[in-house]
Amino acid sequence: NLCKVFSLAPEARYFAVELFNSFANRYIQKFAKRRDKMIEFCSKSALYILVCIQISSKMSSHYKSISQHSIIKQMNQANGQKRVKKSDIIATEIEILETVSYDLNFLLPLDVIDILLFYLQSYLREKKPESLPNCSKLKETCSTILEMVYIRQYTILAKFYGTSGQFVSDQLLLSVAVISVALFIVDNDLSGIVAEFLSEKCHITRENILRLSCVIIEHVVTQPKAIS
Repeated sequence: NLCKVFSLAPEARYFAVELFNSFANRYIQKFAKRRDKMIEFCSKSALYILVCIQISSKMSSHYKSISQHSIIKQMNQANGQKRVKKSDIIATEIEILETVSYDLNFLLPLDVIDILLFYLQSYLREKKPESLPNCSKLKETCSTILEMVYIRQYTILAKFYGTSGQFVSDQLLLSVAVISVALFIVDNDLSGIVAEFLSEKCHITRENILRLSCVIIEHVVTQPKAIS
């Protein structure tokens, strides 16, 4: 995981993924019929990913941003004889930002989960004060599951939507499902009342929450050593 190579914080890792997804989707929509541009995208995919990570590090905490030297070192190690220059990185950063129209206002699931957990805790304190889950453990489990979901997100969403590519990334639904799965692990007795609360507050049917939760359990939780 390149984000871990550069020791990025979780929110920066998710931002990098969302930025690359936004860039790739817009790029493909624009150049889908141009074979030369699609070949170029494939050949530059590693550089695009690294520059997205670099942009993300700037957005997260500028004083810890990844240097161009680090990007060049990583690319040159991967490419062997093909050398990458600072000018390549600058040009790629401009290309990415222009393609996404400088729109970096992404809704990150980690933020959504934090907000939902806050309201969920208040709700349970009122409705089930004797059954409050361990909030620290619940949040930690959510973070672990979310990271695994991001690694397998295309497989998970394709399974949920029943197709191999025609789907949209619904961060609210994804966040709700992650919380449901985490609660299933931490305190299964509260699953029913929490699913009802999340369904009502987020305007998502319990059926969709259950379906996506089951897919996540199938592809993440049941994998060996996925949740420690």
